[in-house]
Amino acid sequence: RVSRAPPLAPLCCFSAALGMLWSPASQAFNLDVDKLTVYSGPEGSYFGYAVDFHIPAARTASVLVGAPKANTSQPDIVEGGAVYYCPWPAEGSAQCRQIPFDNTNNRKIRVNGTKEPIEFKSNQWFGATVRAHKGKVVACAPLYHWRTLKPAPEKDPVGTCYVAIQNFSAYAEYSPCRNSNADPEGQGYCQAGFSLDFYKNGDLIVGGPGSFYWQGQVITASIADIIANYSFKDILRKLAGEKQTEVAPASYDDSYLGYSVAAGEFTGDSQQELVAGVPRGAQNFGYVSIINSTDMTFIQNFTGEQMASYFGYTVAVSDVNNDGMDDILIGAPLFMEREFESSPREVGQVYLYLQESALIFRDPQVLAGTEVFGRFGSAVAHLGDLNQDGYNDVAIGAPFAGKDQRGKVLIYNGNKNGLNTRPSQILQGVWASQAVPSGFGFTLRGDSDIDKNDYPDLIVGAFGTGKVAVYRARPVVTVGAQLLLQPVIINLENKTCLIPESVAPVACFSLKVCASVAGQNIANTIGLTAEVQLDTLKQKGAIKRTLFLDNHQSHLIFPLVIKGQKSLQCQDFIVYLRDETEFRDKLSPINISLNYSLDESTFQEGLEVKPILNYYRDNVVTEQAHILVDCGEDNMCIPDLKLSARPDKHQVIIGDENHIMLIINARNEGEGAYEAELFVIIPEEADYVGIERSNKALRPLSCEYKMDNVTRMVVCDLGNPMVAGTNSSLGLRFTVPRLEKTNMSINFDLQIRSSNKDNPDSNFVSLQINITAVAQVEIRGVSHPPQIVLPIQNWEPEEEPHKEEGVGPLVEHVYELHNIGPSTISDTLLEVGWPFSARDEFLLYIFHIQTLGPLRCQTNPDINPQDIKPAAPREDTPELSAFLRNSTIPHLVRRRDVPQLEPHRQSPAKILNCTNIECLQISCVVGRLGGGESAVLKVRSRLWAKTFLQRKNDPYSLASLVSFEVKKMPYKDQPAKLPEGNIAIKTSVIWATPNVSFSIPLWVIILAILLGLLVLAILTLALWKCGFFDRARPPQDDMNDREQLTNEKTPEA
Repeated sequence: RVSRAPPLAPLCCFSAALGMLWSPASQAFNLDVDKLTVYSGPEGSYFGYAVDFHIPAARTASVLVGAPKANTSQPDIVEGGAVYYCPWPAEGSAQCRQIPFDNTNNRKIRVNGTKEPIEFKSNQWFGATVRAHKGKVVACAPLYHWRTLKPAPEKDPVGTCYVAIQNFSAYAEYSPCRNSNADPEGQGYCQAGFSLDFYKNGDLIVGGPGSFYWQGQVITASIADIIANYSFKDILRKLAGEKQTEVAPASYDDSYLGYSVAAGEFTGDSQQELVAGVPRGAQNFGYVSIINSTDMTFIQNFTGEQMASYFGYTVAVSDVNNDGMDDILIGAPLFMEREFESSPREVGQVYLYLQESALIFRDPQVLAGTEVFGRFGSAVAHLGDLNQDGYNDVAIGAPFAGKDQRGKVLIYNGNKNGLNTRPSQILQGVWASQAVPSGFGFTLRGDSDIDKNDYPDLIVGAFGTGKVAVYRARPVVTVGAQLLLQPVIINLENKTCLIPESVAPVACFSLKVCASVAGQNIANTIGLTAEVQLDTLKQKGAIKRTLFLDNHQSHLIFPLVIKGQKSLQCQDFIVYLRDETEFRDKLSPINISLNYSLDESTFQEGLEVKPILNYYRDNVVTEQAHILVDCGEDNMCIPDLKLSARPDKHQVIIGDENHIMLIINARNEGEGAYEAELFVIIPEEADYVGIERSNKALRPLSCEYKMDNVTRMVVCDLGNPMVAGTNSSLGLRFTVPRLEKTNMSINFDLQIRSSNKDNPDSNFVSLQINITAVAQVEIRGVSHPPQIVLPIQNWEPEEEPHKEEGVGPLVEHVYELHNIGPSTISDTLLEVGWPFSARDEFLLYIFHIQTLGPLRCQTNPDINPQDIKPAAPREDTPELSAFLRNSTIPHLVRRRDVPQLEPHRQSPAKILNCTNIECLQISCVVGRLGGGESAVLKVRSRLWAKTFLQRKNDPYSLASLVSFEVKKMPYKDQPAKLPEGNIAIKTSVIWATPNVSFSIPLWVIILAILLGLLVLAILTLALWKCGFFDRARPPQDDMNDREQLTNEKTPEA
């Protein structure tokens, strides 16, 4: 008995949104992403988990949507699930409505006088699968639970399905696994309706992957038998014509047969077989079985290639290559790409098995996903011939791919060999969901023409956001376009056209543009927008050699209206060439291109989708014209270009300026070479200076420095054409300043290139110039003072000095390591042997070591072993300062305020050095020194005077020996011999001549004076006694004296 249901009534208001939702695609082919129909369901209902077209009659169409977590009007049932009927077209206030497959509560039985439920419809996931076939609709609830009639009752997920017929006016339930002895080893966990499909005759295929300890099974039944035998009260009624796969050995447990199902013909008997996925079979490699629909025996298996890839998660059947035989598509959404074994990427795969004859298939074509965890292959749908090219197409879902896991659907078009390896279109989900991923592409359904435009359409479910999108296919327009040129070889001398403004004669040719259209269900009048571009091989900004006579432009856009399919519409133009003085290229073809597109303005706005150009037909047509050149009857010049070159030096030195010149000879021993140019590739170490003009033997050609990406080059014009017999020599100057990070040599690459088609280039010349490192290193030094004179006046050495001044006179040795260049040195060992002591007596006692430049030093043994207090540093003398400044100022001698003792002639000095005394070793590591740079070592010491004063009058020469050895230069390749050298710096110790002046005590001086006076007195007395002081006088003088005396005495008388 068939129950009758009331007419459909809306339970809730669910709007069907018809909006302009933009969905980017890799190539927007003929699924319209603009006029998109979107249906929305209750939040959290998983609206869109299952979808199908419902087209019971030619003029009626709708969309069926499963929402397995939706609530219904069933009393006391929570989230029992529902199927929605969504009318199409969705205009105005059209709403999706629940289909009342079942309005009843849980049925009950009386047990021991108490009514208990015998079934459990809450959370049964009704609507998890939905399929329609010629007016019949089946929807299933795989988690429907049944209470067994055993003494100890059990609650088993047997699953159940409902069938609707006669425009949803009659319903019947079908639960093939519900019986009184349900348990795991039987059909207690069957979950019938987990997968669902129809044979082409309308019989139902139901998958139950949980039967027999999850071995799974497939069940088939006639819809007519289900309707005829249905009884609401007879809950355990068995269907007479039902067929089921039987239980298998225990080794098949946990295989999940029936996880996915489909129908197709594979044995050549015109009767369809069923195909069932077993994703955990074959030790978790998964397989898909072809099963005989008559006796439910297994015919053939396809096994997966990777464990746990879930091969068989989904199956689909389609005649992809249109050879009249069904092909099988199998999804493995958990397949891992193992490009690197340590980090596999879960991308998913889909396998296409093309049938060649009965049960004979080709090796599978594999389509791989590209996004990790996108679950490519979760849904595979046969679309039919989407673009009407004679081959069926396929949609593959990747529901967790894309931005925010919004999901993607990839469209693959068919061909005679299978599927194109690249998708022609990628639909991307535009809805994000925070609770669960949107699942756009989790379920797909195609191969139905909902808008009756002769092109199949596609439904995409996005259960995470409760939405379903209907994509309609656009009619495909195939354009046949032509470009006709007359003539195709243009003689520049034949100027048959006049420029209107100047009346100047020019060479020209005619251009005809023609087009026709073809396509399924396209309009009678198709408008195209055509664009013709002239001389397209010339880069942007280059001079175009040809122009349209009417507008003097190199491109033209114009409409082209075609009425009726396969009718040819043409338009004529005149194209002229510029004067030959305005361009150089006479040899390359004049490329003319026609680009066309559909004129969108000619299409009416409305519900209908607009046509689109055929994606697989290039919308660009090109033709070529040629300029007549003097190359014989064939109009083809074949040059014979020869090139030789040599450098004026074969070696460059790191650190030097390195001016070099390349002397180049270019010849043409064949026919004319058009746009001939010499290309010199400049190595990164070199810079272009210019062309050599002072040498009259070298031709001063026109050369230009250019950059091509990161390649630097010099390009020289050799003529247009470079006529036969040309022999030119030229010189190009370069500098090579950057050699520090280069290998043993640098290369200049040279070649002559022309625009000729045949033999356009010369031989390739590579000039190798060797690189070497040369550094001239010298060591020099000075002792200050150069000699010490002993003894020192008014100074005596202390017996045990405590301060530096008590040791002896200051002696400083300064050493300079100077790199004259031109190359750099980077690692040098500098060693000094210092005359420190002899027989445990100090000689030159070091107090301080000072360095200037990249110098690090250490001593052995340590300096200042007596821990004498050093004196404060003092300024350098002029002589020493001049040395440190690398000055040529002569040594100056300052006069002392006190006189110095003069050295006297002595015997040859005894030389004291590291061969006969104990030396202190100063070891220094010198860092990087460029050309002209120095490192200075300054040693401040005191002559241990006590040692030498004990050996008076013995002259000595104290010598420090300094040596250097360059260990490394900062280049990849080292010279065969590195610089080294040594010198000795001497300090002389000499003795002064003794002074005759001595200090005399005071009493000696007084006594000497008194004795002198006594001697003088005795001598004077002796002389007086001898009359030494008497004098003889003349007599007259005596008389005068007497008279005077007498006169003086008279007054007193």
